[in-house]
Amino acid sequence: MSFADLTPQEKNVIYQCLKAVVEGPFIPDWEFHILFGLERNEVKEVMDSWSEIDPNSESTQIAINNSLNNLLRYPHRKFNVWSDYISVSPSEVTNIYRKWRSEDALETDGRGYFNRMM
Repeated sequence: MSFADLTPQEKNVIYQCLKAVVEGPFIPDWEFHILFGLERNEVKEVMDSWSEIDPNSESTQIAINNSLNNLLRYPHRKFNVWSDYISVSPSEVTNIYRKWRSEDALETDGRGYFNRMM
């Protein structure tokens, strides 16, 4: 995971994604821990410490990875409110996610979604 290679704008989009999963309607409470491996308040702690973030901490990497993965692939059916939380399109978030993971491409099938969970 390469946080250092991201631009300030890309890091801001990741922050928006964290905020979207913490405060938005994308992930139901009953399923949050199952999908994230973290509680919502743990992802909020990563979000709240963003200006002093440790990009190498396990909880930070899990929060970032699973926020982007779930916003892009979980069937939340909330793309109608996406722009209320995130200032760029899902395809731009995909590009940031791919760059953060240092991958040339991301599989778009269900297997790719589950393989990228942390």
